[in-house]
Amino acid sequence: MKKYIVLFTLLLLLNLPLQPVYAEEGYSNLFISVGDALMKTKAEDWPAVEVLIEQLSDDWALLDQSTSTEAVQVEKKIEPLYKVAKKKDKQLMLDALVDVSHALVALEKEQNPVDEKAQRTTFEEAFRPAVVDLKNAVEAENVEEANMQYKNTLSIWGKNELIVREQSIAYYGKIETQLGFLRIALSQDEQDFDKMRSITNLLIDALDGFMAGDELQVIDEGYSLQTLVDLLAQADEQVEQENAEEAVSLLQQFITVWPSVEGEVRTRNASLYTQLENEVPLIAAKLSSKDVDFEKRGLQIKALQQSIALIQEKTSYTIWDAALIMLREGLEALLIIAALLGFLRKANIPEKQKWIWLGAFGGLVLSVVVAVVITLTFSVATAGANRELIEGITGIVAVIMMIGVGMWLHQKATVHSWNQYIKKHIGTAISTGSIASMAFISFLSIFREGAETIIFYLGMAPSMTTTELLLGIGLASLILIVFGFIFIRYSTKIAVVPFFKIATILIYVLAFKILGVSIHALQLTGHISTTQIYNLPIINIIGFYPTWETMIPQVLLIMLIIIVAMKVRKS
Repeated sequence: MKKYIVLFTLLLLLNLPLQPVYAEEGYSNLFISVGDALMKTKAEDWPAVEVLIEQLSDDWALLDQSTSTEAVQVEKKIEPLYKVAKKKDKQLMLDALVDVSHALVALEKEQNPVDEKAQRTTFEEAFRPAVVDLKNAVEAENVEEANMQYKNTLSIWGKNELIVREQSIAYYGKIETQLGFLRIALSQDEQDFDKMRSITNLLIDALDGFMAGDELQVIDEGYSLQTLVDLLAQADEQVEQENAEEAVSLLQQFITVWPSVEGEVRTRNASLYTQLENEVPLIAAKLSSKDVDFEKRGLQIKALQQSIALIQEKTSYTIWDAALIMLREGLEALLIIAALLGFLRKANIPEKQKWIWLGAFGGLVLSVVVAVVITLTFSVATAGANRELIEGITGIVAVIMMIGVGMWLHQKATVHSWNQYIKKHIGTAISTGSIASMAFISFLSIFREGAETIIFYLGMAPSMTTTELLLGIGLASLILIVFGFIFIRYSTKIAVVPFFKIATILIYVLAFKILGVSIHALQLTGHISTTQIYNLPIINIIGFYPTWETMIPQVLLIMLIIIVAMKVRKS
């Protein structure tokens, strides 16, 4: 909750929105956050670890709290996580997360007690006969029967694997790996039955060990989605060199690593999870056969590599992205206020400047109120929703607004246009003969920029750490203080045209990035389909993802920018 207290305090000063909280029922989302945090800790991605810990803490706080011993233990284990993360000690963080995981498991068992021995018996009664039939078919060297029994074994495993995964991730990984290796062996043009016998024996050994309740040590190698990407990249290199044996070895490593990270793939893209389980063994089998089509296998591996890369943690915004939003909105408001103050000085009524400041303060206060209302409404309306979904929707709304902002800036990028804009606003106030009208212009300027800032930050905040967000806001605030002093002190001598030209370019670049990141976020949740474009790179820094769904809107945005530029130039 520390993040939200800090953000709310800052909001009162800088009219920023609170970041909403999302909750889900049950403990599944807590386990997912812990699992993701473990992965990010292994990769030493500390900003991502902090975000996940905050998510874990918030989701836990939103659950119905129990006073049981196990619930108290969970609370005690979660509470120090943020401080531990700040130390950036990998092993210390891993130990703390494992403690949380164990406490959650104990609480889950307390709340939903199960008979693990009975579950194992149920699993064995379903799985062992299938494995025995498979072994017999292999012993008889009957290819057709072996393939049929393998499909039957795989089907039964798919229906019962959760029992093994929940009780022993080590045995789960061992069984999954052997099933993958067996698929490769069965899919080859020439079957090696000695190898298949060895695999089925290992499969039965794993089943026996699980049923006996034997402890199998899990060796933590720090595997992650990036491990899968790297293995496929290395396999692709070997395929390009037509080194089939080494490529198959790397794909077998992929199958060995797969059980450790498959959960992360499943939660982000269920269809890709199925695709990887099916295609990697088949590609390895084809590479092990005669007359290998290296070009085709290389394209398949590249496609899978890109698919995994696309579901990795999406681009986070930087402190410069956060600073640019506030700078743009703040500078525009400052220019208008400076012009109003400058007019009053020229009219020899500087004592009336206080009304301009009162109007600006009123706009700031109302912006804060609107920010709080929108944030609370957003939080309630989206309780239980996915963060990526919220970010995607608000991001696209922000882009639409930014297009309007960019056009406005483009149109004001000449001295004549800016002077006409100021004359129009001040002229209205003069015609009414009221200082209150000028105060109202000041009020509207601040309120309008504050409202835009709310929308922009609602879209960006979920993809930033608190530190980066606050640094970006702080940096922008310092720059605004300097510019504010200069604008107000030298308002009659300011050259606004360079500001508008630079701001126009930056706002369009940021709109391009936010559009790509927002659509990609919706792709991660499955709300928008993903049609990959192969042989194009992923460029996170500008929000470029090689899919038709992200590229077409970005191309349309560029075309719109060009049309606006041509119209402004012509006028």
